[in-house]
Amino acid sequence: MKYRALFLAALTSLLMLAGCGKSVALSKAGDSPADTGPAGASSAAEDASSTAEAISMTELSTAVTGADSGKLTGAACIGQELFDSNIKRLYRCELTELADGFIAYNEEGRIADEVSVIRRADGDTAAAEKALTDRRSVRYEDFKGYVPEELPKIENGRVFSAGGYSVLIISDKADELESLLREKLA
Repeated sequence: MKYRALFLAALTSLLMLAGCGKSVALSKAGDSPADTGPAGASSAAEDASSTAEAISMTELSTAVTGADSGKLTGAACIGQELFDSNIKRLYRCELTELADGFIAYNEEGRIADEVSVIRRADGDTAAAEKALTDRRSVRYEDFKGYVPEELPKIENGRVFSAGGYSVLIISDKADELESLLREKLA
């Protein structure tokens, strides 16, 4: 069981590393599931809105990783393959259910530190907070037999909403990161 957890953590780290450093590239309407609505089309206004959101999430993820650069060493935003292809595993929802978001994480995988910021397309912050609370529970189970000294940090992980976004913080710098996020998301 311990080797399985180690293998999964290593695999996750490799997948995350493969997506690091990619720029946010927005496709034209209809090119990807993120750009299509229920009928498979999007308007120019929606494309402009997506661009503004992607830039703000990129800036916010940069601010978050900068605030805890020793432990939050990687980030992926909505619109990037790494984030988009892992939404279901991370937050138990489909890409079409999220309007915006990013995850900041430790690329080595031996440290539980993570900041997830998501906004549901339907605006349901209660559902987003539940998804993030579930995510914290998954992190706890992942680290229980792998790096148990990380468990107190996960147990004290914070889930809250601000400005229509829902946030999960697992970090020794939770106070600083929460203040930063509340200010930026307000």
